[in-house]
Amino acid sequence: MLLLPPVRRFKKEKAQSGHMALTAALVIVPMAIGVAMTSEFVALGGERALMQSAADAAALSGAQNLILVGASARQSTEDVERFAMAQVGEFASRATVSFKATQGSDGTYTVEGLALRPSFFGDLVPPGGFRIEVTSIAESMQVQPLCVIGDDGTVGGKAITAVNNSSIRARNCIVHSNSDFDLKNAATVEAGAPRATGVATGTGFTPAANSGALKLNDPFRSRNIAPPAACTTVPDGGAQVRSAGTVTLSPGIHRVEYTMTGNSVLKLEPGEHYFCKGLKLRGQGRLEGDDVLLMFTGGNALDAGQSSSVSLSGRRSGQWAGFVMVATRGNYANFTIASSFVDRLLGTIYLPMTRLQVSATGDVAEGSQWSVIVARNINLSANARLIINSDYEGSPVPVPIGVGNQAGGNNVPLRLRE
Repeated sequence: MLLLPPVRRFKKEKAQSGHMALTAALVIVPMAIGVAMTSEFVALGGERALMQSAADAAALSGAQNLILVGASARQSTEDVERFAMAQVGEFASRATVSFKATQGSDGTYTVEGLALRPSFFGDLVPPGGFRIEVTSIAESMQVQPLCVIGDDGTVGGKAITAVNNSSIRARNCIVHSNSDFDLKNAATVEAGAPRATGVATGTGFTPAANSGALKLNDPFRSRNIAPPAACTTVPDGGAQVRSAGTVTLSPGIHRVEYTMTGNSVLKLEPGEHYFCKGLKLRGQGRLEGDDVLLMFTGGNALDAGQSSSVSLSGRRSGQWAGFVMVATRGNYANFTIASSFVDRLLGTIYLPMTRLQVSATGDVAEGSQWSVIVARNINLSANARLIINSDYEGSPVPVPIGVGNQAGGNNVPLRLRE
């Protein structure tokens, strides 16, 4: 047998070992790259799905708000883009993510998303990194009327609350909170769509409430709310307490603090009434008026006690057509309805900086063909049942643009076109 010298044998074994290492490297490195690429492409698929989901959600929300708030007060595209960004969460920290929202003149809403993130070998494979592009187009097949907006937009605020056995019944229309929507105890809300920009909490929603909705702009934010002249231009009538009889008021500026008690009646003639002092109803005092607007200035408000009654229908024409009760923008007073004999509030109640407190022991506004409430805060307690009807057809009081059926129509869902 031929034996190789030790040196030659060592060199041969070393050469064989080198060949094996090279072969292993040639096999393992591509396998490792393949595994890494497979992992990356799986992750890429998930990221694309996330981007598409964010675009879809934003497009649907944009399309809904496009019609809900009316042509004169559409939600900004910047808000829709921020909404989409919020949907992708921490992915935005690993990639450069952007969304572009566009309102279509045909009622569609388009959201385009782009994400760029690093790829292999210093972004050489593929060149420039991974590029994810998505597009979503949503359109409204129908829109529910917009009946209630709680407009407290502060972080952590609760624009609409209901406690005890209180309830809101607004069938076939939208009840929207621009912050949280909070139900406690046995409180319930029955609406076409209960929604909250923040969080909706409680088990009494029918159907289930939508949390995280886009903020709705105040549809009347451009309106100038003020009496035709300063309150000081009329004599100060002080305080008047009436326990019997009827007080009839012509339209104009009222600088008297009325308290209607006993069986007294305050009757408002058709027109616009500007209250520079508060209006209280006690005992069985009654407030009534047809084709009227009540505007409260400063820190003044309506306070309807437990056994009092209210029957009001809003203006049929003029600059305040469709409105029944309004508070000036500097008015932070609480409007209180503690009586279940407030049977008619036909028209729009607009309290931009004011809290509406309803603590009646029964139905409120059930005799109205339709009602709309836009207030900073809406709070229900006790056994109050706030009834928001939406029978717009045939009403003598027109619906203002931006709310009710002037926000778009009745019960047509949204859909994604692509």
